[in-house]
Amino acid sequence: MKSSADKYKKMHPLESLGITPATRGDIRVERLHDRIMPKVPFPHKHDFYQIVIVYSSKGVHEIDFHKYKVTGQQVFVIKPGQVHTWTMPKNSKGFVIEYTNESFSSKTKNELIHISRTVPDHTKIPKELASLKPVFLEFMEKEFLGENPLKTSILEHYLSILLLELYRGTHRDTGRTPTEDLVTQFSDLVETHYREEHHLKFYADKLKVSPKALSGKIQKVLGRPAKEIILQRCLLEAKRLLSYSPLSISEIGYELGFDDPNYFSRFLKTYLQVNAVTFRKNKGQGAH
Repeated sequence: MKSSADKYKKMHPLESLGITPATRGDIRVERLHDRIMPKVPFPHKHDFYQIVIVYSSKGVHEIDFHKYKVTGQQVFVIKPGQVHTWTMPKNSKGFVIEYTNESFSSKTKNELIHISRTVPDHTKIPKELASLKPVFLEFMEKEFLGENPLKTSILEHYLSILLLELYRGTHRDTGRTPTEDLVTQFSDLVETHYREEHHLKFYADKLKVSPKALSGKIQKVLGRPAKEIILQRCLLEAKRLLSYSPLSISEIGYELGFDDPNYFSRFLKTYLQVNAVTFRKNKGQGAH
């Protein structure tokens, strides 16, 4: 039997889940009631985006240590690498849409990837979002299950409409377009280097901008300073490792680029508000 640590390490691909086979680059659309019990036991993480649209259900959906009460008329967006688990009954109604960065071939690819990364993990379905109504998802499902000409392009356009409407429905306070190449590039760099590079200057140099300019741009779009984005990414991985891996606290620190165990312990206590041992005991046990 695999340990929770083994499950944590594995990034499951599209091929590992779902009822209908799909591979990287595909867009899969399935009914929620068929996906309540996943092929890969919870908690797990995958290397693709998963949009879960819930029309009626009850239970709890936990995404990276945030627990959401499932009540229906909700959208959950699970990003690659996020650890999640849910409990919902078999008669739940809704849809599951899965895709990867390679699913987009159009000139708006960067925009749609940016949206996929920045829409909230959870939101209530706004009444005006036509793309989240059952009839729209039924069209998507029919296209996915069929073998019609231009199937791939049509599914991509359906998904684009859904993402654009979801972004618009959750970002009413801004008139900016979501096309933010610098933010996308910064996010990619953080995801690649957060384990060994915690200094803002490294990322600014890579992007050929000053640290001040980079921080201002990130603050404007994401609402948080760039330095905080880097540290929060380290913290999230630390929480995952504390909860799902057998590594010692000092080993986790080394894994995340903290050479001084005492400094790493202080870093954790500052952000967790409890020491690492207490977090592992309380949250770690509750996460399995």
